[in-house]
Amino acid sequence: MAFDYKEPATESTVEVKINKSRFLGHVRICRTEDVVRRKLREIGDLHRQATHNCWAYRVGDEAFKEYFSDDGEPAGTAGKPILGAILRQEVTNSLVVVTRYFGGVKLGVRGLIEAYGSTASEALAASGVVERLIKKSYRVVAPYDRIKPLSRMLLSLGAVEEEIRFEYGEHVDLFCSLPRSSAEPFETALEEMLHTSRLFSWAVVQEKI
Repeated sequence: MAFDYKEPATESTVEVKINKSRFLGHVRICRTEDVVRRKLREIGDLHRQATHNCWAYRVGDEAFKEYFSDDGEPAGTAGKPILGAILRQEVTNSLVVVTRYFGGVKLGVRGLIEAYGSTASEALAASGVVERLIKKSYRVVAPYDRIKPLSRMLLSLGAVEEEIRFEYGEHVDLFCSLPRSSAEPFETALEEMLHTSRLFSWAVVQEKI
C-alpha cells in the first residue's frame, strides 16, 4: 500500500567532533509548530551553555511548513544545511537541532556548512524513517446483523483489526479507522446501507495518522 508521507521513526541524539568543536545533533518528532517551539525550548534549556543551538524544522503531511535558524552563526551556514538534510531524507514532522560547543578552532563558511549538514544527516540516519498513512476515523451505529459484513468490508479496504472496535448495547456502535485512500468507497457503501435501512447512522470522527 502506498504511503502518504514519511517521518522519523524515533527521536535521537548523536555526537560528532570536528576540529575540536563538539556538535550534538538532535532529532525530535513534531507534528505541529507548537510542539516544535516546546521541544526547541527543552533542548535550549538543556544546552544553554552551548555556543550555538541551530535548527530547522518541517511539519505537515500535505501543506508543509519549513523554517530554520542560524542562531548567531554566519548567515546560511547552519540552519539552511540542517533543513537541506531534512529535505534529502524526504521526511516531515521533523525538528533537527544541532548544538555546537566551540573548541577554539574556526571552521570557516564551508567548514560550518559541512559540519552542520553532516551532523544533521547523522542524527536523521540514527532516527530512521517510517512511512505513514493519513487515516479517517468513523463511528457507525448499526443493527447486530451488520457486524460481520462491516468487518469484512473494513478488512478488504485496508483496515487493521486493532483499529476496529465494537460496543454493544441496544444497537452496535462501530469505531474504526481506514486509510484515507479507502474513505470514498467506504462512505459510499455506508450511504447505501443508510438509505436501505441497514444502518442507523455514521459520522467521521477525525483524521489521524
